[in-house]
Amino acid sequence: MRPLEQLCFLFTIYSFLGWLCESIFCSFLFKKLTNRGFLNGPFCPVYGVGGLLITSLLHPFTGYPPPVEIPLVFVAGTILTTMLEFITGWLLETMFHTTWWDYSNNRFNYKGRICLLNSILFGLLCLVTMLLLHPFLIRVLHMIPIFLRPWILMAIILYFLIDTLLTLHSILTLNGKLQQLQQLLDECKATGTPLKAAHAALSEYLTDNPTIQNFRERFSKLEKISPSQRRLLRAFPTMRSLRNAEPLQWLQQEWQRRRPGKNIHK
Repeated sequence: MRPLEQLCFLFTIYSFLGWLCESIFCSFLFKKLTNRGFLNGPFCPVYGVGGLLITSLLHPFTGYPPPVEIPLVFVAGTILTTMLEFITGWLLETMFHTTWWDYSNNRFNYKGRICLLNSILFGLLCLVTMLLLHPFLIRVLHMIPIFLRPWILMAIILYFLIDTLLTLHSILTLNGKLQQLQQLLDECKATGTPLKAAHAALSEYLTDNPTIQNFRERFSKLEKISPSQRRLLRAFPTMRSLRNAEPLQWLQQEWQRRRPGKNIHK
């Protein structure tokens, strides 16, 4: 198998396995089924990148006797994956002005982007990957018929391109909605309209006050979010906007209160 083909296949597999592991872990953590992915589909690209980095950079630490190899791979893998998670968190915050995860409540965390527990878990995953998983995947990949490889790769590339564009559109649209909500909240405060009254009017249509009715109608348009945006709110419940923190918190609360199964409109 050509090196570039192998990298593409491994990136896809590790992206899927990372999504699977994190979704299972977060489903137990949040006590509900959680699609823990940045993209809409069952893939976490950061794990794909991490898998390629791990298998490339940790290879020199393998091949020693187990008493030497195991601690070497664990320590090097822990450092590498911790750096990757920190850089990824910083990049996402810089690009989208949003904090996607927050470990501030975990002990031994740094800026909420990384924490000791996650670093240890990633180190253990590196051990499993380097000593067991990666050699097995290489053998499996070489079993794919040569004539099928280009077609599978084209389908993979097309899928990631479409899903990435759709996800970016959802995030940018959500950020624009948050900015408009922030402006609307600021107007409420400037006119002296109690936010609770505006929210109650939005939810239950309790008032005939023209000012509050106006806010209600504008809130009503902005609080509607797409399925993709709802999925992001579910996947990252600790998400925080660095520029529009208040409207994001309100939107999360409103969506939770209006989630399917709760009929609040009379």
